[in-house]
Amino acid sequence: MKLLIADDEQRIRKGLISLPWEDIGIHEVYQAENGIEAIEVLKNEEIDIIISDIKMPGLTGLDLAEHIKKYAMDTAVILLTGFSDFEYAQRALRNEVFDYMLKPLRPKDILNTVERVKMRLEQKRYKEMAVRQYEAASGSVNFAEQMEWNFRGVNRQAMDILLDMAQNYAQGLSLNSLAEKYHFSVGYLSRMLKKETGYSFSIILNSIRLAAAVELLMQGHMKVSLIGDQIGFRDQKYFGQVFKKAFGCSPAEFRKKEEMKHYRIKEILEMTEDGET
Repeated sequence: MKLLIADDEQRIRKGLISLPWEDIGIHEVYQAENGIEAIEVLKNEEIDIIISDIKMPGLTGLDLAEHIKKYAMDTAVILLTGFSDFEYAQRALRNEVFDYMLKPLRPKDILNTVERVKMRLEQKRYKEMAVRQYEAASGSVNFAEQMEWNFRGVNRQAMDILLDMAQNYAQGLSLNSLAEKYHFSVGYLSRMLKKETGYSFSIILNSIRLAAAVELLMQGHMKVSLIGDQIGFRDQKYFGQVFKKAFGCSPAEFRKKEEMKHYRIKEILEMTEDGET
């Protein structure tokens, strides 16, 4: 596994790097002196675990955790902090921080914490792989389960709406209809979803519909011209535009590929640029 240490204090970075990481299965260790440098490392390396100071110049450890959640990276975050403030804890929980360590740090505690997080990360990955294998074997795709897994940690209101979207994506869903159903204002619902998930209502809904479109295309039973309407796109031209932006080809071209693959909602969200689909 690969570990990234992000801390603006060189003394702490050097101390952490010097620990016997090989003993717990960490084979590569990278370092960054702030959150901006850490993001650059993430762009170039598939980092498994990050140990980050909660307060750094440029981007804080919490900002870094929010970035990782927003782009659905398969990276576990451990925060170093001397704070016990409840607000920090709330933000950490919302952004799925795996664990935290209070300064001053003892080498034994650091290694134990990282080893524990490593085991949890491996269990998470195993579960995701098992779900993918089950779906591939059974031909059944459970979008609601994907939403629960991808957005675990959001508040109950957001999860209820995400599950509604996963189950009723083929219907005429809109911000207006959901706001009326859940007794929210349209503005509040839009802001809440964006804050909790990192994505807008439209990109989440379109990503679910595109995942469903891929399944229908791979089954090969339905005419391409009918698929858009079947999954909730009433405008076929718009369906084609959204599909091509995400996958780089039209639905008809996708079906002609020699090797088609299933796409989970998380993968489509990751392919989306600048939050627009």
